[in-house]
Amino acid sequence: MAQYILNKHRQSAADGGNFEVHNVSTCGHLPDAENRIHIGYYESCGPAKAEAKRKYPGNAADIDGCYHCCRPCHTG
Repeated sequence: MAQYILNKHRQSAADGGNFEVHNVSTCGHLPDAENRIHIGYYESCGPAKAEAKRKYPGNAADIDGCYHCCRPCHTG
């Protein structure tokens, strides 16, 4: 199982304007430690992204998987 986090800060509009879910174990593009929200430990990014959307329903439409470490969950 891998630890997943959500970036507190929205990406720039040019980069999609999303809040990204990251796999702490495999990502080379993690936000600074103070900008991470712990989501939990999951087998894959799908359940982690779903949990982030459940925890933060006001931002659910803007939560996406990181292109680099959660590509199956990255929608653009």
